Amino acid sequence: MTSKPVHIKVSSHPENLKQIRKAMTDATSKAGFSKEVAGRIILAVDEACSNVIRHSCKHDHTKEINLEIALEKECLTISIIDNGIKFDVNSVEARDVSEVRPGGLGLYIMEKTMDKVEYSRTPDGLNKLTLAKNFIDKK
Repeated sequence: MTSKPVHIKVSSHPENLKQIRKAMTDATSKAGFSKEVAGRIILAVDEACSNVIRHSCKHDHTKEINLEIALEKECLTISIIDNGIKFDVNSVEARDVSEVRPGGLGLYIMEKTMDKVEYSRTPDGLNKLTLAKNFIDKK
């Protein structure tokens, strides 16, 4: 199941998370994921974009978030690209999930939900987070 990728460009503002969730709902439905799996994927992408807004773009609404959602042969791939502060993946320590406090679980949710979580820098110096979910896990 391959289709033309969907591109979304929004400003780094929390109100745009609704548009991103809607696009992810459409993509997970088209891909045939169960409601339960789709909900987890949507949550992972929402967490990723919330982290971009909060940590990379520092709530600067002039910054942009670009998403590319692709239905490929074996998986759904979401690329999230932003022009915020460089993210150092080594600077983030895993948090004890048994500790009760708000925040800090975005990376944990992404890693537990998705089959691939990969951070890189684009040749032009942008942050790129790639998330993928294999179709084998549709149910």
